[in-house]
Amino acid sequence: MCPKGNRARRPLFIYTSPLFLLLVGTYKKNLIKKFKRVKSYSVADFDILIQFLARKRVFVTPGVLAEVSNMAMELKGDGFQKLVDTNIDALKRLGECYITKDVILETPEFKKLGITDTSIIIAAKKNKGEILTADHHLCSRCKTIGIPATHMMELQSRVEQFS
Repeated sequence: MCPKGNRARRPLFIYTSPLFLLLVGTYKKNLIKKFKRVKSYSVADFDILIQFLARKRVFVTPGVLAEVSNMAMELKGDGFQKLVDTNIDALKRLGECYITKDVILETPEFKKLGITDTSIIIAAKKNKGEILTADHHLCSRCKTIGIPATHMMELQSRVEQFS
């Protein structure tokens, strides 16, 4: 369900890479530097992400969850199951905003960005929200069309705000 109620806190729509970093770090911090999908991050990046999200109303779209699930399936052995088991309660607490395929297909960004990016842009615009991403192209497009967006790299320079 899309955000309702308290508009004092703008909803934050979290994109694939930051969400996956959050899940992997919560599961096993030592995997952050070992697993190919998050090895460009550090444990410090995970800690900053936790601080950034602490007072936010965090939402996802089904497309983001699908992409994160596909990334997690690459964990060896029973890694996927353990990652899910560790994070299931937190995942259930996330808000969700579903955007229909017809709305996505009719949006100009679709032809430039694809389904998942377009769905998160629509969700943020519709709900006066902001986006957290590690995708430079998505972040740039958001800023061009007037949607507040934060790139993961920006969090490092803003670390003092979270302390």
